[in-house]
Amino acid sequence: MTGVDVRAGRAATRRRVGVWRSLMEVHSSVLRELERELTARHGLSVSEFDTVVNIPTGGVGLSELTGRVVLSQSAVSRLVDRLTRRGLLERTTAPGDSRAVRVRLTSLGRRLQVAAIRTNAEVVERCFAGRLSEEELRVLGAAFDRLRAEEPPGEPTASPGGAGPGPSPG
Repeated sequence: MTGVDVRAGRAATRRRVGVWRSLMEVHSSVLRELERELTARHGLSVSEFDTVVNIPTGGVGLSELTGRVVLSQSAVSRLVDRLTRRGLLERTTAPGDSRAVRVRLTSLGRRLQVAAIRTNAEVVERCFAGRLSEEELRVLGAAFDRLRAEEPPGEPTASPGGAGPGPSPG
């Protein structure tokens, strides 16, 4: 390998790391704004929002909810307790298994979910998507879809309770 090849390889590595760093900075910036808006408008943290939007209309088992959000089981349990005290969720036992806990949104929780989903969409549009062309969004979407579908080299298969795709309308 020549000195030119080594320099070109280093330059390519710097570009790749720079792109990764830019992605992290954009993510951090959008997340900060989302946290600010969710707190100001709805009294929710991003983690609480992630939990609320991942509870479907019919409710969900606590273990399934843990698999849908990017939190540990104990963190989800504490968060569900907080949201229950605020009157946004209610806990029930699963039919046929009194040990299994299910959670569902109360009517207040459902209204908050709808409003917070709108806030999320507004922030994403203002701070991210609205600043990109349709072609840029298409290219990013395709690249991220491919990366999510592929297992990282040298990594074991993710467990069902691992980091999920993040907030999605319930």
